[in-house]
Formats: sequence, C-alpha cells, structure tokens
Amino acid sequence: MYQAALSLFEQGGVMMYPLLLCSLITFTLTVERLIVLRSGPLVSSTSLKKWIRWIDEGMDKDALPANQPAPLIDQLLVPLVPYLPIELARLEERLSDLSRKARNRLERGVVYLDTIAGVAPLLGLLGTALGMVEVFAQLSAAGHAKMEALSSGISQALLTTVAGLLVGIPALIAANLFTRHIENLLLKAEDQVNTVLDEHYTSLVDHENR
Repeated sequence: MYQAALSLFEQGGVMMYPLLLCSLITFTLTVERLIVLRSGPLVSSTSLKKWIRWIDEGMDKDALPANQPAPLIDQLLVPLVPYLPIELARLEERLSDLSRKARNRLERGVVYLDTIAGVAPLLGLLGTALGMVEVFAQLSAAGHAKMEALSSGISQALLTTVAGLLVGIPALIAANLFTRHIENLLLKAEDQVNTVLDEHYTSLVDHENR
C-alpha cells in the first residue's frame, strides 16, 4: 500500500510537494486547535464562581481569581480590574475591545486552514494544467501509441486535482467548524460576564458618572 501511494505521489508531479506540505499544515493546525479550543478550560463554571466570590469578598486586587490557562472570563475581566468601578459606557467599550482580542487569539491558525482550503484545489488544478502541457508536448514522440499515451498522461495529470480536493475539503470543513465553535465559546463567555455584572452591578459600575 505504501509503495502504491508513493507511486501515485511521484506520478502527480512537482505540485504534489506543496500539496503534501498543505496537508501536513492542515493536520498540525487541526490537532493544535482541537487542544487549544477545548470548552472545559476556556468556559468554566468554576471560574465564574471564583469571580463572584472575589467580588463578594471585597475585590482585593492582590487576590485576583486568575487561572492558568486563562479561561475567557479571565481574559475579559482581569484587564478591567484596575479601572473598577468603571463608567458604563467605558465598560461596554472595553469589553467589546477585549472580546475582539480574545476572538483574535482563538482564531489563530484558523485563517491558515481557510487559506489552504482555497489554495489547495488551485494548486491541484495548476498541477493538472502543467501535466497536460507535458502530455501534449510528448505526443509527437508517441508514434502509433498516441491515444494510449494521451489517456495515460491525462490520468496522471488529474492526480493533482484529486489531491488538491482531498487536502482542501478537510481544511474547509475544519475552518468552518472551528469558526462556529469559537463563536459559541465567546457567547458563553459573554453570558458569564453578564452574570457577574447582573449580580454585582452596583460594585462594578461607577454610578456617579453614568
């Protein structure tokens, strides 16, 4: 089986090498994002309870409920602590900014999957086009076996198109699923922040400058 796969790879031509690189990057990024984007460490009810308890106990800034690795609620609230109590408009502005930064961190790597999903099929088509050019260039030397040479050459040239699709389709699926998962994580984190604000609004918001 290994020898058959190696033979197909060699028949595909030079464009099989960048496609192989794209497949390795796709696999690596997918595994890495699966580990990083686990819901447990990022959206934890324990972290929410720690923040509520911290506010109830007087908001001692030397005893922040920070966790490692930092869940999303920590990423959204820890930068706000030096400014508490904070004006409502400023609070909304800062939370929006921090949410964008958190999204940027979560989407790290996903953009490469999205890029590979678009580029891999194009690399496959390029490989096929190059293969067809080579086929027609060699037809004049094929003599009476022209049809056999043509069919064989087209079959080999199409290998890169197939390879490009086999790389691009999983990359596209992974990118879309990760994007949706990130959206769900951020919504859950925002719900946790809203829970904290709802329960301790008077302690966190500066009423004099509302």
